[in-house]
Amino acid sequence: MDSMIAGSEKLVSEKMLAEGLSQEFVSDFISKIQEVRNGETGIVKWEEVGDLNPNQDEISLEKIESEYPGDPKFLKELVVIKLNGGLGTSMGLSGPKSLIEIKDGMSFLEVVCRQIEYIRQKYNLEVPLILMDSFSTQKESQEELKKIKFSQNYPTSFLQHKVPRLVLPELKPLEISKDNSEEWCPPGHGDIWFTLLETGLLDRLLKNGYKVAFVSNGDNLGATVHPGILEYILKENLDFCMEMTPKTLADKKGGAIFRRIVGGEKKNLQLLETAQVPSDHMHEFEGLGKFRTFSTNNLWIRLDVLKEKLLAGHFKLSLIVNPKKVEGKEVLQLETAMGSAIQNFSNTKGLIIPRDRFAPVKKCEDYLVRRSDAYSLNPDFSVTMSEERKKAGLGELVISLDETYYKKVRDFTDRIQAIPSLVRCTSLKVEGDILFDKKVILEGDVTLVNPGPGQRKLSELGVDRISNDSLRFRFT
Repeated sequence: MDSMIAGSEKLVSEKMLAEGLSQEFVSDFISKIQEVRNGETGIVKWEEVGDLNPNQDEISLEKIESEYPGDPKFLKELVVIKLNGGLGTSMGLSGPKSLIEIKDGMSFLEVVCRQIEYIRQKYNLEVPLILMDSFSTQKESQEELKKIKFSQNYPTSFLQHKVPRLVLPELKPLEISKDNSEEWCPPGHGDIWFTLLETGLLDRLLKNGYKVAFVSNGDNLGATVHPGILEYILKENLDFCMEMTPKTLADKKGGAIFRRIVGGEKKNLQLLETAQVPSDHMHEFEGLGKFRTFSTNNLWIRLDVLKEKLLAGHFKLSLIVNPKKVEGKEVLQLETAMGSAIQNFSNTKGLIIPRDRFAPVKKCEDYLVRRSDAYSLNPDFSVTMSEERKKAGLGELVISLDETYYKKVRDFTDRIQAIPSLVRCTSLKVEGDILFDKKVILEGDVTLVNPGPGQRKLSELGVDRISNDSLRFRFT
């Protein structure tokens, strides 16, 4: 058995080194494999999941803004990092998700660049924007940056590592004869911290006076630079802050932070992801009782403290063991989440923010909401819920699109040729194959059904406005 294990780990090591991955990174990955062999599943011990103390563990953005006006002098100490490694495979994409159109003919990536340029012009200083790309997104994203003429004095990209998928039960690397790209997977965005150090980028930023990194998902266009949060972090000498937003019943899958309890003693803050929750406690995790807020993955981190922790060793990230099936083979993907780094720091805080700072696109339903007039592109290039919708007292729009016809972006754009007005819509359900061939105004709760075979056009309804709390339109 020992020789089989050694042989599997030797194969993993050889495969990774042949791809140019560093010995340090390979050794770290081998240690994760050993954790799995020793029974690590990534599932937390529920008795260790303690409650947060709102007075000590959290602070609202409203309170920060009342006490920290956001002195722009601190912006010269900030760098912005965006996760840009996603291909949007859940939306049927094979290229970078950040390159699809989102507002006014601009891609996600162009909007992010305009946000940074707005800050630079307003305060007359260079806040660097750096993308963490994957091996699947870097080339096309760099071409987009050239096209939109975005430039700066720092590299605009660094490359996320890749790791082998592991075949069960031996945990040896997956081998595929046709397309060896399927043999690899991203190690999760927790890879960011090690990679910043290994590339030398962390040292370069520190040498040039940058103290804080604001890190967020590239598809969250509400995650803009906030000078007040930056001032609060620097003045209060905080190491790591995670932006949290109040949970609704639609937010079942978002990670949450908790206070770890061991032997009755309160320990550090930790991040709990869906994949780490025991199945018999999933209802509690998804409910609105114990976990009132969830992580937006907007993180603020002190770079000098990060380097200190990394060099000291024992920098811990919670392991996520993700089972998959590739070409009929049962495999494991070993991943980490960047937010789980919170457990390594003592001066931490959960920042309770309004929904405006969280507007991601994970599926085509989100894509329709953000592209519609329910969300606006603001002068600072943030994308937030429109003022008209807010004044009407409307919350997040609930959309359900028939997955047979709208799950993939290409099918979505083929069928929704005219984005409907949704600014006063509370819910939309589309069943069957319907072509949105004309702009219509949808208000209240709207259901559109095409029960028969073949595609039908929205223009066949002969109306410009569909407005009724419970009206159900059916093509006949």
